[in-house]
Amino acid sequence: MSLFSQIDDPTDLDHIRAVIAASERPEALVPLDITRLEISGQAADHVAEELASLLTSAGKRVLGARVVVLMDSTPIFKGDVDLKASIVAQLDRTFDFVARVELGDQHHLYADDVALDAATSALAEADALVSVGSGTISDIAKVASHRVGNIPYVMVQTAASVDGYTDNVSVVLRAGAKRTIDSRWPDVVLADTQVISSAPRILNTSGFGELLSLFTAPADWWLAKQVGTDTSFHTTPRDLLLTFAGNPGEWGAGISDGNVAAVEQLTRVLAIRGIGTGIAGSTACLSGMEHLISHMLDMYAAAHHHEIGLHGTQVGVASVVGATAWEYLIEQIRNGRPVSTEAVNTADEVARLHEVVTEVFSVCDPTGALGAECWSDYFAKRTAWRAASGNVAALVANADALTSALGAMLPNARNLAEGLARAGAAVSYRELDAWVTDDVWRWAVRNCLFMRNRVTIVDLLSELGWWTDADVDAVLERVESLTREVAHV
Repeated sequence: MSLFSQIDDPTDLDHIRAVIAASERPEALVPLDITRLEISGQAADHVAEELASLLTSAGKRVLGARVVVLMDSTPIFKGDVDLKASIVAQLDRTFDFVARVELGDQHHLYADDVALDAATSALAEADALVSVGSGTISDIAKVASHRVGNIPYVMVQTAASVDGYTDNVSVVLRAGAKRTIDSRWPDVVLADTQVISSAPRILNTSGFGELLSLFTAPADWWLAKQVGTDTSFHTTPRDLLLTFAGNPGEWGAGISDGNVAAVEQLTRVLAIRGIGTGIAGSTACLSGMEHLISHMLDMYAAAHHHEIGLHGTQVGVASVVGATAWEYLIEQIRNGRPVSTEAVNTADEVARLHEVVTEVFSVCDPTGALGAECWSDYFAKRTAWRAASGNVAALVANADALTSALGAMLPNARNLAEGLARAGAAVSYRELDAWVTDDVWRWAVRNCLFMRNRVTIVDLLSELGWWTDADVDAVLERVESLTREVAHV
């Protein structure tokens, strides 16, 4: 029995820390530095007392503390009450100086340099921070508060749309490219399930899509270890995630209806996901091909001034593609498909790939700056792949040996698609935003390997010569057929 089967409450952080300490190679993991996690229908009512406790523990004044409340412009309600206004009023009753800082406008807020710099400036003289909102505002708040010295920070989680509330990294836009950077753990996370369960349906179904990457990304993480490009693979985050998640196809059925029990379980699993990423010291444990596809869509949206789609919704749909790509690999091995020997690491080949990457991202940035940013990451990945000691030929020599080595990490595309359908989440790219056309979707899937320095299944397929236009079409046709089949699950 896994040690992690002992964990039935993700808010019992001391118990989680004890189980991690008793697991394999705990010294290789990042310490879990969240002080308190509350998941309840009253969580948002405790902001002032939690912040006061943090300040006192840090030896800082309470009455004279300067508190910044960071938020976006999206209205959020708890019942009939304006949540943001009520939290500011709650803080006003305890602290002398409370500043409400609103970022972005009613249509757009990106975690880009503009927002990050604005948030950092707002915190320049602050003693403490409270953020209220969902994923983007939380990512910005973690970066900004880290920049000013990790001031005491209470995060109020208002949606179960992503897992980034309980980790120590942030997803930001750099030169138009999505990048994951180190930031910090929040000190306190208050996930208010009354607010979350009444959030727009699409936010919570997006969170369900997000959590499905824990059934695809570990295989990509393991692959990177096998070829020698990533030494961060560790069984503890993997086992923690898979043990606690259970079968989301069973409990996910109430997500789209705002079922309180289902939404609370979703919030709990997403919290564990964030913790797993944080202790791993790498987002690779939960971010594989499915996240690369989502990042590609985000980059396209930002470049063409579209509203960026919900991250988890895109990840859920893309997880079916990632799982299908793994199944496609196994099938090609069983069929005895020969490995291509055309890809040689010569100066000519590198020059050709440079041109390919530049052209791929020219649709987002004709100046070439985005292409240069992505080429830098892709070239580093390719160089590491070539220098690695992993024997790719041996890895794909026998399909049965490969599936046995992967074990529970081997993704199952049908299970994922059926789970999404039962939860009322998007299953097909056709359910994403209207700007995600056939061409945009194919562009994102076909070229996702070029956008960052992370090895996934698509890198292996490409290395083998099995990611040609015909292969991409074959994978996408299988995904399309599967999503049609499960549409009425």
